[in-house]
Amino acid sequence: MHQLLNLTELAEVLKRSADTIKKDLRRSPQSVPPRVLIPGTRALRWRVADVEEWIANLVTTEVKEMTGVADE
Repeated sequence: MHQLLNLTELAEVLKRSADTIKKDLRRSPQSVPPRVLIPGTRALRWRVADVEEWIANLVTTEVKEMTGVADE
């Protein structure tokens, strides 16, 4: 089973406030990791694996931009 983070836990991981994350979800959904939609609830949850992958992709993209390496 996948471990899920709630909004407070995600905020701690990203070093951002929960309010900022909520605003980003409305304004710019790509600026936060993909969330899990649990049927029958409005609770915000994120899979740890998705958050880790999202962060890794940010680092990879930033390095490519800094070094001028093109996507293959």
